[in-house]
Amino acid sequence: MRMNLAAFYTVLFLSAHFHPLQMLETTSSYIAETTQSATSEPVQPSVDVRAARERMAAQLATLVNIDFVVTLILGSLAIFGNIIILIVTAHYKCIGIAEVYMVGLAVCDLSIGISTSWRALADRVYTWSAGVYGFCALTYWPVGGVEIAASTTASLIAMALSIDRCFALRFPIKHSELSSVRKAKIITVVSGLISIIIGLNYPLRLTIIEEGISFLNIMPTKYTSLGEDAVFSKLCRYIEFFFRFAIPLSTMTFANTWTMAIIHKSDQFRKKIDKEARSTMNTPKCLTMTIGLVIIFIITQMLKAAFLLDQMIFHSAHRGIKAFEIFIIVGNLMTKFNSIVNIMVYLLLNTEFRRTLLKTEQTVYMLAGCLSPYDITISQMFSKRQFVVYFYSEEGCGFNGVNDCSIDY
Repeated sequence: MRMNLAAFYTVLFLSAHFHPLQMLETTSSYIAETTQSATSEPVQPSVDVRAARERMAAQLATLVNIDFVVTLILGSLAIFGNIIILIVTAHYKCIGIAEVYMVGLAVCDLSIGISTSWRALADRVYTWSAGVYGFCALTYWPVGGVEIAASTTASLIAMALSIDRCFALRFPIKHSELSSVRKAKIITVVSGLISIIIGLNYPLRLTIIEEGISFLNIMPTKYTSLGEDAVFSKLCRYIEFFFRFAIPLSTMTFANTWTMAIIHKSDQFRKKIDKEARSTMNTPKCLTMTIGLVIIFIITQMLKAAFLLDQMIFHSAHRGIKAFEIFIIVGNLMTKFNSIVNIMVYLLLNTEFRRTLLKTEQTVYMLAGCLSPYDITISQMFSKRQFVVYFYSEEGCGFNGVNDCSIDY
């Protein structure tokens, strides 16, 4: 199984070199459109524009191949990492408000990992056969809508998490009275429903042509009759920008700035009191991890937000400029990288997560299935300064035991 999987990915990676960038003569019936320019104005390209696109495709060939490989790697890591988060979180003894939001983020990032991986594969394999082309054409933009919906949901959930932690720190008594796990679940579900409606605009506005090969190894796309409506397209762009970037990012920036100001004042106050009183003061749960997640989220989303803002103001005036095209690709990769950040932050900052991960038998079984007989996996989990060694046996992939050696280092 592992050899087959390795061979499959090898073929896909090699396709980045043996499946050259191909061009399709653009006709007046559609506009060849990349994922990044899905929000551009529906204008018909001239001969000069087509020539410029051909030159740009040749210049960006290497970068596009790198983007394909990195997208698959990030997608695979996002799928694996967020599945681990969901498995471990399910074994928590107590699920609080912060955990509800973080589970929602993990589900969104898992969806993004699956969506981006599939679309990257579809862009490379759609020429294999008519059947593959038909399946890719049927699923390409619906999956793209799911990706946008998941990304928008993640933005709204991160905003809610940031506000909740700030509120808990600033008004702890009112927070305990007004906030609850049930309300957090409702907010998460409502955010998802709103985002699904926003994501639907992509399969409604865009579709795949019956046959053809597009530039930059992107499935050849055309506008639907609804997508050719300039007013509807502009409305969709504005709604996506405000719900996915403008409102969440500005709110998170304000809430985190306020939170860090409160923490700074609290630290100054703690320095003035004795150790006994200091030990009795508690900060809201997951505060450090929340701040880390939100700050990284803001950083990784800024380039994509800048691109959509440029599209809203200048439409496609800057498309075709090499630096701008590179900016778009880097921005997309940064948003995909955000999907694997959660597992890193969990492992670095969440002691409870590390402890539960080590104790979760299902996780051990899953990891054991990926190992060869009698392999020894050494997992350095810096929880209470312990050095933990796992031994696996081939007999039914069973778990023989754990040698927990407390070693000071």
